[in-house]
Amino acid sequence: MLRSSRLASRALTHALACTSKSAAESAPTRANVRAAAATGRRRWEPESRGGWRGQSSSSDPHLHGWSPYKGFADTANDDMGFVEVDLSMVPRPVASGPASATIDRDGDPTFASVDFGSVRHYRIEVTTAAVRGAGTSGSVEITFIGDQGVSPPISLEYATDFTPRFERGTTLPFRVTSYMDPGRLSQVQVRLIPEMSQVGHGWLLENVKVTSEETGDVSHFRSRKWFGESDCGGRDGPLSQLLAKDVCPGKRERGETRADLPVVNLTVSAAGATVPHVDKTKEGIRAVMQREWGHGGEDAYFFKSSKIEGEKNVVAFGVADGVYMWRWQGIDAGEFSRRLMGLASEVFSGFTEVKSESNEHKFEKNRPEHLLKAAYAGVREEGVQGSTTACIATIDQTHGLLRSANVGDSGFMIVRGDPGNRGVCHRSPHQEHEFGRPFQLGHHANSDTPEDAMLTAFPLEPGDIVVMGSDGLWDNLSEIEILDVIESVFQGSSASAGLGAESQGVMNRASRELVSAAYTASMDKRRTTPYSLAATEWFDMVYSGGKKDDITAVVVNVG
Repeated sequence: MLRSSRLASRALTHALACTSKSAAESAPTRANVRAAAATGRRRWEPESRGGWRGQSSSSDPHLHGWSPYKGFADTANDDMGFVEVDLSMVPRPVASGPASATIDRDGDPTFASVDFGSVRHYRIEVTTAAVRGAGTSGSVEITFIGDQGVSPPISLEYATDFTPRFERGTTLPFRVTSYMDPGRLSQVQVRLIPEMSQVGHGWLLENVKVTSEETGDVSHFRSRKWFGESDCGGRDGPLSQLLAKDVCPGKRERGETRADLPVVNLTVSAAGATVPHVDKTKEGIRAVMQREWGHGGEDAYFFKSSKIEGEKNVVAFGVADGVYMWRWQGIDAGEFSRRLMGLASEVFSGFTEVKSESNEHKFEKNRPEHLLKAAYAGVREEGVQGSTTACIATIDQTHGLLRSANVGDSGFMIVRGDPGNRGVCHRSPHQEHEFGRPFQLGHHANSDTPEDAMLTAFPLEPGDIVVMGSDGLWDNLSEIEILDVIESVFQGSSASAGLGAESQGVMNRASRELVSAAYTASMDKRRTTPYSLAATEWFDMVYSGGKKDDITAVVVNVG
């Protein structure tokens, strides 16, 4: 048996080393390798050292064809572990060959058609948005577009015909090979092949990160668009879309110092509005809306400006949504959210002093996670009972940096673009243990903590609009419907004209119209809303209509 294996090795190496013949003639064939040894089969896969390692395979011999990524040698039933082939002995086809490899009947690229100097390997990270209904079980293809050409479509799968589920809020890694060099990437084309049993059949792609193994270049392609039919009340999109490189600036890297940030000196204006659940208004509960704070039902909000270190202007704002079910135990369900927002405002303004735990954990009131932790500790110290979701953000006006800390299904989104052509640049994801059970801060033993908050940081541009709200806003209005309200209010942007942030009157109108639109949607029993789509998917039954709830919106504009 050993003699048989050695014959196979010599035959394969000799076939690859025949430099006097053309690439097509010198490539091993089924016939010449089969004649060299017995009838066994081995599968060949690339080694990191540049050779090829044979692995036993019991599949049909006719499914095996030789290629740069899969070969065979007739070495079955012997004690040879593997055969290595020196690729330096392989004659390379001329560069004028085909732009992509020719595929044989077995689905493998033929040796003669591959220009090894043009083969490129990429590591890809595909992030699905974290909003409800964003995931898909369909198949995805990607095409690279660069300054030297366009690659063929490449399936994103872990094995042939095995496509992973692109779940909501996940990032999946892939390693793919392109048999032509597209050059420096400028775009990618992403195509969804939907699985038709899904609700809505769509997929909300957040972004794609591509890393070239040969050059180390890293390219980011932001999407934030639906592929196919929306599952969340947004705008349907085509199944195949082009993504341009760096559509929207990404998150700031952790560890970045203030000296690393550009000075932009933004102006900021803000306003908030809220309305209680319709049943609570029947009980006589009314919303309270002051200049810098307000509450309605179990919802509460605040926004405040302050100087830090005597030179830097910072604005802080937040939304909290108390858990109604505490009322069944005789607890004021709105007190926890109101005190949490009130203490966060007081700590930020300096009315309440917070001592740093240590030099390593110095309290910084321009950090929303520090505000959230300090306010939560204060509420617990006061003995307030109940629980709440919470989202707090700060804007460093000098450097134009927004930071956020979010626990639960309250959240925010950033709207960017010229009037009439605005889009969603970023949206914070829901934090839920399961549908209808968001993360929450409370007095009870099973409470989540401020350390569970999702932290983000984004650079802002003049004209950006930040919309923050409780789940009563996000459950009843889709991103597209919120954009429509923003466009109707901010028709002529002062920020885009270099005149600074919008007037207080415009901000008041924007927050109140968002709350009014969400309230109208919540009362419509036949309407398709983000909540109805999510409930349909979760409960596997058709659900329609809005979700009656307390509704709060805070709108912030920078210029």
